[in-house]
Amino acid sequence: MNGSTVATRAVTAGLAARLRRLAVACGAVAVLLPPAGASGAADPIIEEGAHFDVRSAYLEPVEGVYELGATLDLALSRAARQAIREGVPVALELDIVIQRKRRLLPDQEVAALAQRWKLQYHALSGRYLVNNLNSGQQTSYSSLGSALAALGEVRGLPVIDAPLIERGQRYEASIRIAAVVEGGLPAALKTMMFWIDWKRVTDWYTWTVRP
Repeated sequence: MNGSTVATRAVTAGLAARLRRLAVACGAVAVLLPPAGASGAADPIIEEGAHFDVRSAYLEPVEGVYELGATLDLALSRAARQAIREGVPVALELDIVIQRKRRLLPDQEVAALAQRWKLQYHALSGRYLVNNLNSGQQTSYSSLGSALAALGEVRGLPVIDAPLIERGQRYEASIRIAAVVEGGLPAALKTMMFWIDWKRVTDWYTWTVRP
């Protein structure tokens, strides 16, 4: 057995131990949660009374480019928060679509893009890291709450060149946010944490854009 094999098994064993502690700490969620699609099933992602949603959004022209501003509610459940604290990465993706509305023809899509981030706890520094997967920029936060609050305030995100939004035409912009536990874990560990292998997607938030 070579050194790399031993190291890999040691890392896997350590992660498995953390996930076993996580399962106990979250009160055997796999047993307590009703099956997906069951009537009246509780949402395993967010706390009761909290919200995972797009609260507001707008586009404004700034130096020849329409920039997006949005406020997002990114409330997560205790189980999801505990998973992040145990080092499980979470990916967030903001989808943005702009369409030109037409009466007699199908609407025309003039822009579609996705802004992606990765949120992960860094045990050595004790900080929560947010990586902008589009730009490569990384920011760290002292708490999970402050990291989620920062992610929930989108400002100055370039979306489309202003000349592509023609005067006299009617446009609609739509956005939605998705959060998902990232993959890449060994198969044996995935079976242990199937109850937190979740994906949460908001409804589309749509508004009219007039040049």
